Amino acid sequence: MIAPLHLLSLAALSFATPGAGTAVPAPLHLVTVPVAGGIRVRVVGISAVACDARFSLEVSNRSGGGTSRSVQRGVARLQPGVASTAATLTLANAGPESWSARLVVDSCGGERYEEVSGSAR
Repeated sequence: MIAPLHLLSLAALSFATPGAGTAVPAPLHLVTVPVAGGIRVRVVGISAVACDARFSLEVSNRSGGGTSRSVQRGVARLQPGVASTAATLTLANAGPESWSARLVVDSCGGERYEEVSGSAR
């Protein structure tokens, strides 16, 4: 069983204080949760400082002989130490070897990174 976001430990979404000699980790991440007949893909975030992180979430699903692709773009307005959900996408009929999710982020510090998840990576 996967815990709801509010029960995730801050260690899993940890952050370092700027100027403390360690790099500030990525503020946004993918969290996937199986749901009845599919999968829920969430973009969750937490930051040590108030900041805006731009993101693009692309989710693909192959089922029933066809392929669907959804893209969500936005800005996550993060507050210090507050976990939040920036986007949620639920795929019906997402089975083994059928779905993928790609998150591209321009982070608070101006660095770009991406994270990929899914059964069809």
